[in-house]
Amino acid sequence: MFRRWGLTKQFATVFLILITLPTILFGSLIYIQTTKIFKDQAEDSTIELLEKNEESLRAVIRGIESMSSYMIYDENFRTFFLTKEEEMASEKYKKAEEGIRGYFTFQITSQDYIDSILLRARDGHELRFGNPVAGNEEALDRAAEDLKGKFYWSDAYPMTSDWDGQKAIVSLSRVINDINHINEPVGMVRIRLDEEDLYHAYGAGLATKQGDYFLMSENGEVVLSEDSSQVGQPFPSSKIVNLVVHNKQATTDYRTNHTTYLVVKKKIEGTRWFSVAIVDKGEVVHELYNVRSLIVTMIILLAILGIIAFIGFYIFNIKRIVELTNQTKQLETGDFSVNVQVKTEDEIGQLGMRFNQMVKKIQQHINTEYKLKIKQKESELKSLQNQMDPHFLYNTLDMIRWTARLEKAMETGQLIERLSKIFRLNLNKGKMWVRLEDELNYIYNYLELQKSRLGEKLDFHIFYDAELKDAILLSHVLQPLVENSIAHGFKGLGRQGTITVRCYRKNNMIWMDVIDNGCGFKPSNSKEEGGGLALRNLQERIAIAFGGDYGIEQLEDHEGAWIRVKIPFLLESDIKIIDKEQGENDES
Repeated sequence: MFRRWGLTKQFATVFLILITLPTILFGSLIYIQTTKIFKDQAEDSTIELLEKNEESLRAVIRGIESMSSYMIYDENFRTFFLTKEEEMASEKYKKAEEGIRGYFTFQITSQDYIDSILLRARDGHELRFGNPVAGNEEALDRAAEDLKGKFYWSDAYPMTSDWDGQKAIVSLSRVINDINHINEPVGMVRIRLDEEDLYHAYGAGLATKQGDYFLMSENGEVVLSEDSSQVGQPFPSSKIVNLVVHNKQATTDYRTNHTTYLVVKKKIEGTRWFSVAIVDKGEVVHELYNVRSLIVTMIILLAILGIIAFIGFYIFNIKRIVELTNQTKQLETGDFSVNVQVKTEDEIGQLGMRFNQMVKKIQQHINTEYKLKIKQKESELKSLQNQMDPHFLYNTLDMIRWTARLEKAMETGQLIERLSKIFRLNLNKGKMWVRLEDELNYIYNYLELQKSRLGEKLDFHIFYDAELKDAILLSHVLQPLVENSIAHGFKGLGRQGTITVRCYRKNNMIWMDVIDNGCGFKPSNSKEEGGGLALRNLQERIAIAFGGDYGIEQLEDHEGAWIRVKIPFLLESDIKIIDKEQGENDES
């Protein structure tokens, strides 16, 4: 069965079964297994470090919250909050203030990330400790008041320091209630933490080892980050924000720019923050790349063997098929000198031999049947065109004869001049094609001659778009229609006959309408009259010249006849191409 297959099927089968499938299956199996191991290792390592880091941050948060809770029970703080402004000079108040300063000095010096502390008593007097900062914190005051003694952790926001200039701050704000009257506020505390110091103390290690680490708030803003320009701003990637804020899964893969990242998040209890790590999986498992390199080397080796097999088969078989294909393309361009060299008797050799025989047969058909049919069509066109000339000549001479008898030859000169113009346009140097402007000049002179014969019984109008004056069409396309209107449409008409000729462009076609107000068509016998014969001849001429998509059609009107001629929009350059394709020369 294999021997009866074609060459393409043989080659595809051998290459697929012996090389491609084993390489793909074996390589994919190993790659999938190692990738799964690498992924699990990356996730486990990142989650472990993130949990340690989150616990450290949680310890900081608990410590700061414990400081605020200490103020509720400590006597010095109670004295500060409950003392009125006019009693601040008392010895008891001064002693309490001294104790508070000592407590906060110890806290600020022992914990570098504490930037400053604000205490505000019930009557409005304040104590400030640490870095002298200024900024708008009214929204924090309102948020803390709404919580009525619960902890309010802010997002990162800017403050201006007298020491360091502008810096980013996160803070704990809390209303302090009276210990004896738990729902009665006696003051407020705000403990500000320096964002940069806090990040370097608890987040820099994770970011250095694993990738990018930061804190994000529930509204998508960055709270802590190694990049200080992002702090207090919405995180640049909306996809990351959705994964952190809205996705319930703790770990998610994120792909961008052909790189896969592992996104690990954990909500920090008691805050509106998420601890987030974004890890490049390739960097995490970099030390295991040797195994993957071995897999790649194996796949490359198998691919090289496959390429060698492919090249050998190509040289001895496919190359000859490509040569045959190129010869076929030359044949499509009209070059019949192509010839395929046949050196073997296999399928390719037989195909080349039959191709050469086919080319010879095509040449014979072109030299006999095709050119003969073209000349036959040309003869038919000229024959149909010449059928109308005697009838026209007879009517014209008859009209001149009667005019000469009635007017005693006073207008004979003018009529003979118009007739000579018609003859000159009609002959057209023996060509079948004329410009639309010349054809309409022919119709104009023809109608003027007819008007001279009929007088007030005939009127006519000719309209055409200026862009169509150089369009090319078959000669004597409109004359049979105009002649039909006069000979048949106005026969026995009791009023003035009017003929309207209008030519305009419709997409890639020219529409030419001949409209009269005569008696119209008689369906019962129209084919038996001369007008019917003229219309059939005209339809045949157009169909032979342009194909069955073009021709004439009869349109309904309230009176008279309305014939529309549809031909393609062609210029002289298009006619030259057509003549060249049909084997014509300038002398035909």
